[in-house]
Amino acid sequence: MKLGAFEKALKVPLFTELYGYGPFKGRRNQGIHDPLFCRALSFNDGNRRQMIIGTDAVVSDDFESRVLRARISDELKILPQAIMFTATHTHSGPSMSFGIGWGERDENYLAIWRETVMEVARTAITNEEEVTAYPGKAVLPCKVGYNRANPETDVTDPEIRFVKFVRKDGSVKVLLHNHAMHGVVYGPKQMRVSADWMGEANRRIKAEKLADMPFFMLGCAGDINVIWKGYTDPAVRDQLLAKIGDVYIGALKEALPTAVTPMDLEPFGAELKTFEMPTEPITAEKLRADAKIIESIENMGFLHDRMLEMAMLIDRGDDLRVLKDLQTLKMGGLQVYAFPGEPFVKLGMDLMSRSKAQFPIPASVANGNGRYFPDKETFAKNPGIVVKEHWGEYGFYEVNGGVGRYMPRYKSDISDFIVDKLLGLL
Repeated sequence: MKLGAFEKALKVPLFTELYGYGPFKGRRNQGIHDPLFCRALSFNDGNRRQMIIGTDAVVSDDFESRVLRARISDELKILPQAIMFTATHTHSGPSMSFGIGWGERDENYLAIWRETVMEVARTAITNEEEVTAYPGKAVLPCKVGYNRANPETDVTDPEIRFVKFVRKDGSVKVLLHNHAMHGVVYGPKQMRVSADWMGEANRRIKAEKLADMPFFMLGCAGDINVIWKGYTDPAVRDQLLAKIGDVYIGALKEALPTAVTPMDLEPFGAELKTFEMPTEPITAEKLRADAKIIESIENMGFLHDRMLEMAMLIDRGDDLRVLKDLQTLKMGGLQVYAFPGEPFVKLGMDLMSRSKAQFPIPASVANGNGRYFPDKETFAKNPGIVVKEHWGEYGFYEVNGGVGRYMPRYKSDISDFIVDKLLGLL
């Protein structure tokens, strides 16, 4: 198999609104803390190509992914179902998708990003060369994250899954790495673009010559945050970033030399299907009743207002079903599964344990923004709209926050539904 790769730093206009950390933060870009990148991988088995586009962004967008997939397919003659879009989930990048209050989409930035996507896609296929793939896993020596929705169990991702793609001369062309943890080191006071801890990991992979190009794919991290220390102190946040980098790169450096068994990268396979996500029945009357419950609760005004707006949309006949694209790419023993949102960590573990692929990789916030996909335990703790001291309480927020995108609440079996459908592809 041949592999092509290319990356380019993204230009972010001043005052572009940044996405993340809750509604109506008014975070407008004031410059560059560290650059955001757009990257492309092109896999070629001699007959056809498959491509993954990765962006340092909090999420990907359904519409943008579909339009650019069609554009790449038409120009580069790649099957549409063989093109995947992923994001790293930094919370210090521009808004990519619709979501009231989380950051307005900036058309100037999106135009730059779209053209950058096409540039990295075109360039990646020009430097394709034969590679051998060596998969492996690096066990983290200590926790750098915690489970924010279920702190009593504190289940987190214990490892880094990686594939090193090695040229005939022994040099590593690309290091694909996958781990589940939010990119939220810098917090809501960060007013400059940053690729967060994932960017630091990528930077150090290049600086320490572990690979010519890193490519990060986010695991199932909907409920996993970094362990914050001295959250409001920028200097301490820099120290935390360095600590995560030390732990992460240290684990990789120890594990990379042990990955010596090559993995077959053929045959290829790709499938993409659109599914209606299972959601709870929704009526205008129920939405107004729920809004009434919380109208006097501090910090829940945003939720209240979106519920009333959704009720108005239903009154006029709008269709609020949730349609999302599920996709898998298979290159021999390597198989990537795309979740169009933020699945909880247990979903990734379930998918990897049940997959028949030699080396399965879950990729979150890929091909779209379907908000959170919580596990059943979190739904059981949050059976409906109930009075909470703070709207943003984790667990309640992930289950009920979809109204910010005019989305009904998912059914409690959403985790089983998505994993079953993904495993059923190909």
